[in-house]
Order: sequence, then C-alpha cells, then structure tokens
Amino acid sequence: MSDLSLLLQIHIVAAMAAIVLGAIVFSLPKGGAPHRRFASAYVVAMLVTTGVVAFVPATVLEFGNSGWGFFHLFIIVGGVSSAVGAFALWRWRVTGDPEWLRKHQVRFAFSYAGLLMAGLSQMLTNPRFGIVEVMPIATFWMVFALSNFAILAIAMVIVQRYLMKGDPRRRFALKP
Repeated sequence: MSDLSLLLQIHIVAAMAAIVLGAIVFSLPKGGAPHRRFASAYVVAMLVTTGVVAFVPATVLEFGNSGWGFFHLFIIVGGVSSAVGAFALWRWRVTGDPEWLRKHQVRFAFSYAGLLMAGLSQMLTNPRFGIVEVMPIATFWMVFALSNFAILAIAMVIVQRYLMKGDPRRRFALKP
C-alpha cells in the first residue's frame, strides 16, 4: 500500500473501517447508545471514504481525460444515500412518524450495500489486483455484473423481509 497516494490510502482505510462499522451497526440492537455510537462512526467513515476519493484520479473507466471515472459516480450515490438516511432519522425524531424511521433504515441498508458493491467493483476492475487480466473480457463483465447484482439482491431481500413490514418502532422497541 506504500506505493499508493496518501489520499488513496486514506480512502481504503476509511472504506475498510466503514465496512466493519456497518456490519457492527446492523448486528446491534437498534436505537441504543452502542448503535448510535457505531452508526455515527460509520457515517464519518463514509464521509471520509467518499470525500477523499473525489480528489483521486480515475485509474479505470475514466470519462475522457477528466480524471473522473465511473466509480466517482458512487461518491454521489453514497453521499446522497447517507444524507437522506441521516435526514430521515432527524425527521423521525421531530415528527415521530414511523415512515421516517423506515426511510432511515432502508437508506442506510442500501448505503452499506452500495459500499460493498463499490469495494467489490474496485477490486474486480483495478489492474493492481490482477483479476481483470486473468479472464476473457466477456467473462470478466459477467462476473462483475453478477457479483454486484448478488449484493444488491441480498440487500433488497433484507430490506423487503425486515424493514418494509410492520411498524419499525415496534420491531426494535424504539421511541422518537
């Protein structure tokens, strides 16, 4: 990792921290102090992850000579998802409307899925990891698409099964 720029090193460490923190957040009982602490750390890690990579030039799938590439689009998706999730939590605390709590939970579930998808996509496409060079291009893109689809499908099943049914406050014994 010493041959990577400082910004890229920060990005990788923050993304790895976000992956671990997100897993912890999802495993904890919702609404308690540990959940809030780890969730806050997750949001900070995501902000660092998306914030610093905005200044790292694209190494693959670049848009012309702009320095920006396909994976920079995840900055927008990740940032918006996290912002909407945090806003929804604030609205739930203000209004007590359980639909805002549900929006908070769903947005952060997809924020985490997006983080996993972006990480996997980078590992698959970045020549540094050597995966893209060992497969025929058609096979590579099939693996790329199917693995990302699998992560998204799992997230959609989790959201549908656990977050879209019933009163989210009752399931987690939460009060605004």
